[in-house]
Amino acid sequence: MTFMTGKLSAQPCRLPDRIADFCDDESGSTAIEYSLIVALIFLVIAAAVTNFANTTSDMYDDISTNLVN
Repeated sequence: MTFMTGKLSAQPCRLPDRIADFCDDESGSTAIEYSLIVALIFLVIAAAVTNFANTTSDMYDDISTNLVN
């Protein structure tokens, strides 16, 4: 069984050539960069919502304490 590169050729593609082609391929790097950016945005939003929830909870605790007294 011979492996061929993307080009039409009668030469078999050797394993070191395939590994070098794989290492030089940068087609998936953009998707990885976008996914890292989305993950960072998600973490910022999650931290902001948590902070807002804690602040709101503290506010309602203060209100309920003042109403009881």
